[in-house]
Amino acid sequence: MSTASCSEERKISLNDGHDNRLPRLPVNPRAHPFAIGVAVGTTLLGSGIIPLVLYFALTRATTWPLSTILAIPASIFGLVSLLSLCARTYALAKPSSTCRPLRRSSSNGSAWTLDYYGWNFLLGFVGVSAVITAGLSVAVLPSVRMVATSLPVLMMQVCGQLVLLASMRACGVEKAPWRLSSVGKGEALVPATYVIAEDVLAVDAKQGQLFRAAWKARYEYSVPFGELLARLDWTWGVTGLAVAGGVLGVIWGVEEEEIGWAVGMSDSILLCGQVLADILHLQLGRYHGYGRV
Repeated sequence: MSTASCSEERKISLNDGHDNRLPRLPVNPRAHPFAIGVAVGTTLLGSGIIPLVLYFALTRATTWPLSTILAIPASIFGLVSLLSLCARTYALAKPSSTCRPLRRSSSNGSAWTLDYYGWNFLLGFVGVSAVITAGLSVAVLPSVRMVATSLPVLMMQVCGQLVLLASMRACGVEKAPWRLSSVGKGEALVPATYVIAEDVLAVDAKQGQLFRAAWKARYEYSVPFGELLARLDWTWGVTGLAVAGGVLGVIWGVEEEEIGWAVGMSDSILLCGQVLADILHLQLGRYHGYGRV
């Protein structure tokens, strides 16, 4: 039988919702609703709701300087982010770590090597800190607009990578130009959603290398699964860039700075809403044509 016919036969079988040969993933989100709720709630509170509420409460209930009022929510956001960064860095760096990216050999990686998401987390933390510091350091009056810009900038960093990898794949780039966690340089280029989901579930959800190996096996076996992740790259990437661009336009375009602050701090709420809506969409089985992926 030819290679082409084998590939076609594989596609047909994997579109069958009753195919039981799919490699199983050792994680079930439905079994951990509390943990998922805590993670999502912490993100929304630390990066959106608390800064939004505190700013308006403190500007109306106190006579504190604007720099102090802006520094309080910025410090909360920074503390939550720093603790998360330190926790996942330690999980990857400790000698007994079981959640590092898969390597071709044990000598091929350093104990102090972060995964792809970890490096992005670090870069985003530094970038957002620089934006907030610049906003608080304005000589005459702290810039509410500059501080509010921090979350849209972070969204553009993440979503820009989704669109970048999706564009590379669409233009025929088949090999990864650099290591993407468990995907080594020169190996088949995968969607950015694949890499981010692998890193977050392996490290932050404590699923470890067992999940990384199962995730890779599912992707390599299931054509529809890979197509779904590629589709999510475009969906989340383009949507995120559009939302971030619109939010930046409002922040710097409206006359009232407080409106810019409210819209800027709602950025993470909009993103989480988009992601949760798509996850619910998948759970309800409304992605027609994919069957069981």
